[in-house]
Amino acid sequence: MRITDRMVINHSIYNLQERRQRLGDAQTQVATGRRLQRSSDSPADVERAMTLASELSGVQNQVSNLATTRDWLNGTDVALEGFNDLMITARNLALRAASDSNSENEVAAMTSEVESVLQNAMAIANTNQGGYYLFAGHQVRTQPFSQQGNAIVYQGDNQEIRHQVEIGQTMPVNITGVAGKNGGILNGLTRLKELQEAMASDDRDGVRAFLSQSEEVNADMYASQSAVGTRMQRIDRTTARLQDREVGLKQLYSGLVDADMAATIAEMSAEEQAYEMTLATSARAMPRSLMDYLR
Repeated sequence: MRITDRMVINHSIYNLQERRQRLGDAQTQVATGRRLQRSSDSPADVERAMTLASELSGVQNQVSNLATTRDWLNGTDVALEGFNDLMITARNLALRAASDSNSENEVAAMTSEVESVLQNAMAIANTNQGGYYLFAGHQVRTQPFSQQGNAIVYQGDNQEIRHQVEIGQTMPVNITGVAGKNGGILNGLTRLKELQEAMASDDRDGVRAFLSQSEEVNADMYASQSAVGTRMQRIDRTTARLQDREVGLKQLYSGLVDADMAATIAEMSAEEQAYEMTLATSARAMPRSLMDYLR
């Protein structure tokens, strides 16, 4: 078979283009740190990487949603603890006020303290977190408690707010203003208001009545705090497991997509040398022109 000049030229050009393409691919991998640049690089690996990326995105969204739920529960827990502390303070004041040995000034001072406790308790009961009232049930945009005349009025509902914990599993995350066997927060505010009025009118029987009624309020607060604590533990356990899963998925994805930089740099150096050798070989193999003979 006769080797023509055109065949030599075409073969040289083909070799140069192939080497340049391989060198360009190696340089791109070094620059981006990624082994897979396009779907044609390895269709099976690209499909697997896309599946892993989708699963990783889903896990990250779950972790983010659980963090939001955790914030809600934490805010609720802090508020309940603060409310319970105020009820204990009010009970201590009631114990002192129930004594017949208090002077008129002492009774006035304790009455003022109870009024302050009531205002603080109202503020806690109307806790707003991120634009949502924690204790309003589904009526999260409506302030749940207000004082109308001598009565404390609840303007929320007793409906649960449920968040997804895992796919197909939800959990209640809120405590309503009337949760509990004895009326919950609403009952506590009502008893504080009654205590304030009893102390203002020096009604010792009314003060003593508060002492027994406050135990019911505390029982509801402890039950609500226990429920919130249990939910927080579940969120923490689920979050920890999902975070471990996230790390595992990232490692699998990286193993498929990311390049081994040491090996890739060595490959790029080898491709550079091969390209330079191809250039030199092609230059020697190219047919000479008339100008070469006239030099």
